[in-house]
Amino acid sequence: MDDSEVSLRDDMTLDYVIRVDDVPPTGRDAAFELPEEMRAAMTQRFGVRNLDALKVDARLVPLDKECLHVTGTVRGRIEQICGITLEPMWTDISQSFSAEFQPESMVAKFVIPDDDFETDLPETLKDGAANIGELAMQVFAMEIPAYPRQEGVAFDAGAAGAEAPVSPFSVLADFHKANPGNDDS
Repeated sequence: MDDSEVSLRDDMTLDYVIRVDDVPPTGRDAAFELPEEMRAAMTQRFGVRNLDALKVDARLVPLDKECLHVTGTVRGRIEQICGITLEPMWTDISQSFSAEFQPESMVAKFVIPDDDFETDLPETLKDGAANIGELAMQVFAMEIPAYPRQEGVAFDAGAAGAEAPVSPFSVLADFHKANPGNDDS
């Protein structure tokens, strides 16, 4: 059984590829952790300050001679800037995933109605291999908070706008004091 290697393409696609032929009928476990230089590169892809750890554990089971079912978990720790305090903060992410990999010819036959938001398309096997690395990165990216906020911190709109709104006519309140020579008495 060939062990797969983790590699990062120029377009930031993460490859951890396992061939269908390398998965026995009883299934196969697969796990990898991103080395430091790949984590540094992935900070750009994810738009975070730091990626402290990223680990994937998966179980691959053949569905037939051409298809695989993959279940697993992706775990990582990211540093972002809190949207309220503007201080660095760490977020731990742990997300399970499940997907089916099928040959391109089978995936192309899927027809999903436009209003069906529930059905997931199977992932495509490329040359008889499943890229569980890229699948895990997409799952991880979806869990990164778009608006990070430190726990227990809330935005107080009242404190930000504590000043009473200024009336456009307020400049006229002291108008008669500004013109001392204008005495109508």
